[in-house]
Amino acid sequence: MLRRLLIVLLMFTVLGGCSWAASSDEMDDDETIAKAEASTQNYIKSNFKEIQSVEITSVYQNEMGGMTVEGSVNNGEGTFSAGIENDFSVGSVGVSETFPDRKEDCMERTCTYEH
Repeated sequence: MLRRLLIVLLMFTVLGGCSWAASSDEMDDDETIAKAEASTQNYIKSNFKEIQSVEITSVYQNEMGGMTVEGSVNNGEGTFSAGIENDFSVGSVGVSETFPDRKEDCMERTCTYEH
């Protein structure tokens, strides 16, 4: 019984390591990063008022294994951090206090954007 338990634990460890390595490799893919950046820029422009520019400062794999895009708008007026889903949609976004307000139509639901 102990032997079976050790084998199962070893399998989970090996498979978990392979899964993490595969998702890390995706972060090195320029096309993946470009899609995440474009989706984030479209989301910000579609859902917030008075956005003249969106600057991406970093794209990285967060502690939970997901993709995070960070940046600022309007030449540093406000900053954001966005969690990106597997389909490159924005799953969550955190903004600074100085970030522009959401558009009226986008308060209760996310406005349509290209991702």
